[in-house]
Amino acid sequence: MQFLSFSFALFVVISTLLYYCVFSPPRFRTVENRILLQQILILLGSFSFYSFAGLRFLPFLLYVIAISYFAGIFCKNRLLLILFLVLDVAPLFVFKYSPQIFHKHWIFPLGLSFITFQSISYIADCYTKKISAERNPFMVALFISFFPTISSGPIQRPQSLIPQLKTVHNFDYDSATDGLKLFVWGMFKKLCIADKIALYVNFVYGNACEQNSFALLLATILYSFQIYCDFSGYSDMAIGVARYFGFDVGKNFDHPYLSQSVGEFWRRWHISLSSWLRDYVYIPLGGSRVAMPRIYLNILITFFISGIWHGSGWNFIVWGLLHGFYLCAERFSKPVSEKIKIPAVIKIVLTFCLLSFAWIFFRATNFQEARLIVGKIIHIQPEIGKFLELINSVGIAESIRLSFSLTDITLGTLEDKAIFMFLFLGFISVSLITRNKSGLEIVRKKSFAIRWILYCILFLSILLFSNFSKNTDFLYFAF
Repeated sequence: MQFLSFSFALFVVISTLLYYCVFSPPRFRTVENRILLQQILILLGSFSFYSFAGLRFLPFLLYVIAISYFAGIFCKNRLLLILFLVLDVAPLFVFKYSPQIFHKHWIFPLGLSFITFQSISYIADCYTKKISAERNPFMVALFISFFPTISSGPIQRPQSLIPQLKTVHNFDYDSATDGLKLFVWGMFKKLCIADKIALYVNFVYGNACEQNSFALLLATILYSFQIYCDFSGYSDMAIGVARYFGFDVGKNFDHPYLSQSVGEFWRRWHISLSSWLRDYVYIPLGGSRVAMPRIYLNILITFFISGIWHGSGWNFIVWGLLHGFYLCAERFSKPVSEKIKIPAVIKIVLTFCLLSFAWIFFRATNFQEARLIVGKIIHIQPEIGKFLELINSVGIAESIRLSFSLTDITLGTLEDKAIFMFLFLGFISVSLITRNKSGLEIVRKKSFAIRWILYCILFLSILLFSNFSKNTDFLYFAF
């Protein structure tokens, strides 16, 4: 079930009536009964939400729940831990890395990678005694299938989510309205920014052989914003839905493109995944408690796993290892870089350039296409001469339009481009304003009139400048 669909809107309305109105009034039921009824409703809602993508996916979900439940109870030694983890990740390797056996588009389960990682965290935390194994399979099912995060995260930890599932949730106006605000802001980032950029990026990358260096360079820069607005937009919606129903599932993005290093970027980007890799891969390998060469190896292994988690192609492996090399280089050069006072703005720009370069391998269809794009961008100098010649013949405006492939097909008419630039600059402004303080806190302190002016601008932007019938799938649904 897509967040951006009429069926999901109907799902939320029905769930609200049942969750807060029918099963909530304290005068009718004890606290224990209300908790049980809310748990039943969440589980039924989660299975309904998941089944909407296809009933054929349910066996996979039930399989992971069963493995997690039995592993939590019986995983008492390292051999059993390895056995249960192999059983847990087996579907991930079968479905994701064997497309020649199983047609990927037909049987690829929704949320495959995220569900598997969430299950691994439960098994590992039970084994290390960070949590007590749940004897009630009902509770494990609730944790694994929690509907706001089941599709694309944020990846949940059992010690955070399970206690929330065991408490009663009464309607709270502030939580509900904050959740709606986050959801709408996520819609704006997805529909008004990411989907508009996608038109251009898909056109340029889809015809990479025919594009010149300028167009590929611009598409690469814009893709950095597309994937951020797309995935953080989804995360805002998922977090918003969870908060609406009284749950705190954490923050998944924190202004990553304002990072002054790649290391800082990974503390701000896809926080639930980066912290998962740190806790369940990097630290068990020895983390930073070992000799320096081993630290470098641990970093590279961790990001190699991050790469293959996103995809089986060589381009994803290169993307992961590039980030690993970036972090190794930062650690190696740290004694020298700390002595050099580089302005923060320059650090941010340099970091963004490194990240955008790595995104080429993430966005490209395969490694060969990524090499082609990198080669064209590196050899941009001859294109500069052609660009100057083109200015002399057709003028600067037409030269820019042709060189950067800014046609009506990619970004629409001149009016469409102007509207997009206005919305994009608005998004950048909001990002800068909220870099040190929660946007919800800032809005909450505004007067009633100012708040509703902002809400109306946001709603009108989504209604007038989005195309719901042609909006693209969330990028991370592929992972």
